[in-house]
Amino acid sequence: MDKNKNKHYKVALVLYTHGLDYDDRIRKEILSIQKLYSNVSFKIFAVEPKNREEDGTSSYGVPYRVPYLKSRDKYAGGTHILAKAWDFYKTIKSDLNSFDAVWCADPETFIFVLMLHGKPIVWDLHELPLVFMGNPIKRQLFRYLESKCNVMIHANESRLKHLEKIGMIRFPDKQFFLRNYPQFNEIDDQYDELYQRFIEWKGDSKCAYLQGLNDDKRAAYESVKAVMSYNGLKGVVVGGFEDAIKNRLVDEFGNESIEEKIFFTGRIKQLKTPQYIRQCHLSLVFYKNTSPNNWYCEPNRLFQSVNNGVPVLVGNNPPLKSFIKENSFGTFVETDGSDVQKIVEGIDYICANYEMFNQMRSSFRLSLWDSQDNTIAEIVNSFLR
Repeated sequence: MDKNKNKHYKVALVLYTHGLDYDDRIRKEILSIQKLYSNVSFKIFAVEPKNREEDGTSSYGVPYRVPYLKSRDKYAGGTHILAKAWDFYKTIKSDLNSFDAVWCADPETFIFVLMLHGKPIVWDLHELPLVFMGNPIKRQLFRYLESKCNVMIHANESRLKHLEKIGMIRFPDKQFFLRNYPQFNEIDDQYDELYQRFIEWKGDSKCAYLQGLNDDKRAAYESVKAVMSYNGLKGVVVGGFEDAIKNRLVDEFGNESIEEKIFFTGRIKQLKTPQYIRQCHLSLVFYKNTSPNNWYCEPNRLFQSVNNGVPVLVGNNPPLKSFIKENSFGTFVETDGSDVQKIVEGIDYICANYEMFNQMRSSFRLSLWDSQDNTIAEIVNSFLR
């Protein structure tokens, strides 16, 4: 990279996303690289649920194209994944010719790693590649894809070590991990009507922060039930929440009690989440042991909560448990989120020891995303040299 500092590098970033404003990790990666290297620029090519042709600029100033894909109208939901992946590749293939390198985000972009030749490739695995972990043939395909990459990025060290342990990594020098640390100073200072309604609803009550409970794998039912069962505590659910789980809770507690104790924001932009975190007494983070992806998860909201001075209650997943042992800002319970009573006991511990955590708050600071600048520089130098 140093030899070519006068050359301008254009990087195409391909991904599947629920919306660019909600994909915080992509935003942080791009902005960090552009901060470190003024001669690198990005354009995003993204598949979004709305599936309509759109060109524009993201809220953080990066141009994007969302292509229309016929296959996504033809095939419903999570079916025909390979056909959809091929359609994505075929639709934007000619666009990629003018770029110097391609950054492929998430396992689902494997088709680009497979088909592209003659360009540096980064494969950024935000999740474990479960689709390749099922049988020896798929594992062999993964190893071939690994051989084609210049760089592979993993979401944390635990996931990388798991892939090494099961024999899926053959090129250790290509491997990097970036923990999903927050940018502590980044918060939207515009407080909208939804937030004002939340503040009025919350009043002087203690509140638990519940983010990302969009399916049962994240102990959505158990987390909300634990809050409902704890006197003097309310909960704010930030992000999506399955209707079936909500209906189950309404049947159990009644709609009036749910509305009194739980505030549902729906999906909001990432930069607005600290507004809600800072109003909370504690944060709950659980991932059921339904897959290696869940078991080795280390989510952004864990770091966001701690960096905003809110103690965390986590399950016994290895990375989450290790985090608490290393940092002591919160506690863990011996369940993956399946045992409501243990979650209640954890809530009780944090509430009973809140003054201790409050005293730690002023001096405690976790690492921020920018602390990984040296790793990001290594990544860039590895695929753009």
